[in-house]
This record gives sequence, structure tokens and C-alpha cells, in this order.
Amino acid sequence: MKLHYLLAGFVATTLVFSGCSSDSGSDGGIDREDVMSSSSSEPSSSSKMVSSSSAKKDTSDGIRPATLDDLSRNMLLDIDGHEVHMAAGSKQGLFSFWILRGEGKGQADTGEVVVKSDFEDGIIKFDEDHATPSVITTLNEKYFLYKMAKKMTIAFTVDSSGTLMYSVDKGKPQEVTPEQFPATQAKIGKYEEMVGKKLTCKSGDTTDVYKFFEGRYVMESTVGKKNILMVGGYADIHRGTLLLMPEYFSDGVMALYKYSVSSEFDLDSLGCTSENFKFKKIKVKDLADNWYSYDKDLKLDWNFMLNEDGTYKLEAFSNTNEQGKGGHWDVYGNVLLMSGESCVDPSACEVLVMGTVEDFEKGKGFTFKHSSEEVPPMPTEWVIQKYED
Repeated sequence: MKLHYLLAGFVATTLVFSGCSSDSGSDGGIDREDVMSSSSSEPSSSSKMVSSSSAKKDTSDGIRPATLDDLSRNMLLDIDGHEVHMAAGSKQGLFSFWILRGEGKGQADTGEVVVKSDFEDGIIKFDEDHATPSVITTLNEKYFLYKMAKKMTIAFTVDSSGTLMYSVDKGKPQEVTPEQFPATQAKIGKYEEMVGKKLTCKSGDTTDVYKFFEGRYVMESTVGKKNILMVGGYADIHRGTLLLMPEYFSDGVMALYKYSVSSEFDLDSLGCTSENFKFKKIKVKDLADNWYSYDKDLKLDWNFMLNEDGTYKLEAFSNTNEQGKGGHWDVYGNVLLMSGESCVDPSACEVLVMGTVEDFEKGKGFTFKHSSEEVPPMPTEWVIQKYED
């Protein structure tokens, strides 16, 4: 089962951790360090996964694993004697578990654990290498969240009567209680309203531009005309809070950022402006193929292999191997992200390449307007690789 715990960052803060790769499962993964939390940021870590929903599998006793469709947006669980408020948000595979200060409803959120999981067979599994709880005020609750993040498995099932159940660490199944979280007209409460929005946030000479897709976002930060940071990751709104979680990044980012989004699509009153943008969603399985390009000026043959397992290889040949690099890739909407984890010249290897895929035709070709500045330059026009009969 693939799973993923991560939280996101914002370039304006000075609290960062640095890294060269977004895939913690590779040998070239990031060296992470704990950071002190501010009012909107929390420590965490990242690894790679792709969200999906498991198929319904009926068993002989009428009990089957739950799927994402079986979950409510908000739910209440009893875990280890604690009232835990679970949020599934837009059901894109991002989950958060919240503990409140006190037992009464309407109390301030005091801590949470955020986990990214494909929910395969209805299971969410935590482990100490990835799950990180936020800072909270009550000692006992803090210990509980750290215990939860270190090692816990929650399995969700649907019984023969259609009731959603859960069990913790293979314990006795309990019924999930659906919960309603009060909405307000002053805030965006559902992530679905963010999809197709472009937010531009300025602070001094720095401009951060966010684009939101289904369960994903990308952000580019510039000072003047110079690009200083590119980020791509997961996004959702849970309990009135926008959570951004980086998966790909070109430089150090914060581990967690939580935003309140106003009805005017401003992030925490930063003065962001919003506009709609259109994009043609491209499926990973459609873009995964062997692509070819020829540079007439440099007389270079280029091979670009995008594999369905999320790895890629980019090669350029003349009489010798002029370029060769590999890493991981994903596509958010129509934005292709490529993390560089190996290349011919490690000193010149770009950590992240990001760009839009346009005029895409499955099995034929596409245009890739990208950020790469490596030499020799990566082509922008690609066609399907042809083979000898």
C-alpha cells in the first residue's frame, strides 16, 4: 500500500528545511530537520504516492473494505478514549485527524495529524518516518497525537447493512459518526471552489502565484523576473482550513502551511488577487509513453521516457551521450513536474523542472513549455517514438 504524509510551505517565511529531491523513498532523498512551528506552519516530512480509491471487495460475511466514496467529508471517531475529528475533505486521498481543546463542540482546534494515503482496502497506516502531529497545548493530547503518528493503523469497512465502521490496530470495529462542520459565508469551505483558481500574492518584491487543480496545486515564486522557487503538491480544505502539502520543490520549503481562504479568495488577508484559468486535464496513464524530439541546430536525438510507475528518463544523443537524467514525474491538471535525481553532470542537474503540456494528443505528441535552463536545452516539441518494423 502506498501512503504519504506531508504538509506545505510558503516562501515568505524564514522557517524552512532544505532539500534536493521530493522523493524520500529514493537514495537522493531530502535530509530533513525539525522546525519550530509558527501560527500557520507545522513540522512534517514527505514521500511520494499517488492517490486512488480501492475497488469494492465483498467478503463472505457481507463486510467489504470502504472506498473514498463511502466516507463523509467530516467524521467523528473514538480513538484511545479521545474524540478525534477526522476530515476527508474533497476525498482526493488527503486525511486529517484533529483533537479539540476540551470536549465541547465549537472549541478551537488544538492539534492535528495529516496523512496522505491511497486508502487501498480502506486502510490508513501511520508510521514514525512520515506522520507528524502539530504542536498542541494539552500534554496528554500531545502524547496521544505523537503515539498516533508514530504507529497506528485505521481500517474502514462497510458492513452488510451499509454502515461505515472503523477499527484501530485490528481492534473491535466501531461505527463512524458523520459530523457536520459549520460553514461561514466569509470563508471558502470546500476545496472544489478552489479548482481552476489562480491566486497572485505579493509581498514586497516577491510575487507568489498559485494554481489549484483537483486535489493538487502548483506555486511559482519570483523576485522581479527571477524565479526563486517552484512547488507542486497536494491541496484540500479541511474544517475550513486550506492545507497545502509540497511533493515537488526546487528549494527549501516549510513542512506545513494552513490558510484561511476568504470568500474573495484571499489567503490569510495577504492581499492576494484571484482569477479563473482554464486547463485541459491530462491523465498520467495517457502521458506515460516513449517520446522523441530532434534538435536540427545541435543535431541531437532526444528520448523522453515517462513511465507509469512515476519514473522518467531523458536522454540526448549525437555521436556521444550529450545528456542523460532521470527521476520522478507527475502531472497536475496540465502541469508536468519532473524531479531530477540523477544526471550526467550532477553539479548542473536541476532539482525540479515544471511546465505546461499543451496541444496534447495521446499516442501522437505535445508541446511542453518548461522551466529547464540546462545545456543542451530540453526540446519543447515532442512526438511519439517510432520503432523499426
